[in-house]
Amino acid sequence: MTELTAMQNARKLRLALAASTLLAGSALTAPAFADGPNVVTTIKPVHSIAAAVMAGVGTPHILIDGAASPHGFALKPSQAFLLQGADVVFWVGPELSSSLEKPISSMADKAARVELLDVEGIEQLKWREGDQFESHDHGEQDDHRHDDHVDHGHDDHAHDHEKTAEKHDHGHDDHDHDKDHAHDDDAHEHEEEHAAHDDHEHGHDHAGSNDPHIWLNPENGIAIANAMATTLSEVDPTHADTYQANAKAFAEKVSGLEAEISAKLEPAKGRKFIVFHDAYHHFEHHYGIEASGAITVTPEALASAEQVAEIQSRVRDQNVVCVFQEPQFDSKLVNVVIEGSNAKVGVLDPLGTELTNGPDLYPALLTSLADSLVDCLKS
Repeated sequence: MTELTAMQNARKLRLALAASTLLAGSALTAPAFADGPNVVTTIKPVHSIAAAVMAGVGTPHILIDGAASPHGFALKPSQAFLLQGADVVFWVGPELSSSLEKPISSMADKAARVELLDVEGIEQLKWREGDQFESHDHGEQDDHRHDDHVDHGHDDHAHDHEKTAEKHDHGHDDHDHDKDHAHDDDAHEHEEEHAAHDDHEHGHDHAGSNDPHIWLNPENGIAIANAMATTLSEVDPTHADTYQANAKAFAEKVSGLEAEISAKLEPAKGRKFIVFHDAYHHFEHHYGIEASGAITVTPEALASAEQVAEIQSRVRDQNVVCVFQEPQFDSKLVNVVIEGSNAKVGVLDPLGTELTNGPDLYPALLTSLADSLVDCLKS
């Protein structure tokens, strides 16, 4: 090899090394979310809204898929890596799935964590008491929780979801000791009855007093999409315009269903029906078609024989047209409830269990609920 050739080869090597260094440097300074942030969602409707907002950027992950219920959901070890690698977590909150509160706060501690029940613009409804609804105010609302709630994982801030418990004073202020003592047994019995009443009426998997099935109100669905677009734009500003445009398109699509669903539900208004559990208040209240009661307040707590008998009588005596079961739970209880009556059995699914995941699931879910109600309640 001549000296000239050796010099040329050395120059080529230096150029190659410089080029590789330059490429490595450009890779280090490239956008962190070239393919979109790693987004984890919980239930299928939330996943659908996130998929619509992220369209063209990335695809969110889902934890509670298929026929799984968010009530009492147990996170599988194989799913832990999704939370550990999350940049953003969208979930309704511990009011719907309290079992996920600790895993999300510990495993996704560096992610932006958004409790959708708390985002701005959500219409809040109180839990209805007991399993018979007609004696209560269906429209009772609570605007207490309309502030944005986004935890960007930069500190150890934890939310206090402790239940407030009513404390009863059984007469230790203005009564003598003997009178207090005479009422001790009665007071204790009252407290036990009160606790049992609370377990029955407020046995939902929740930490607050507001109904967390917020996605079944289409206006809440739009508010959720807007909150998602805001959070994603902050986390991934490169695609902010896309997120905002997608949220706007989602709102237009869902708003376009309003007249169609309202017209579809007209024949069902005024006809009595019973739901499996109290999951549909947001849908009912929005469209003005209210259930007469629920077989069980929460699907985790089996209805007692007394409660089943009470619902049976209600179905027979009040000409309930339809009793709705849910695909996530055993239908045997529904069959027992309709014995001796002319009530039909329908299916309502608040999660879209059998619908294909993706951006189209959410509008399909709203339409499916309307169709199911009308099909079972029509004359």
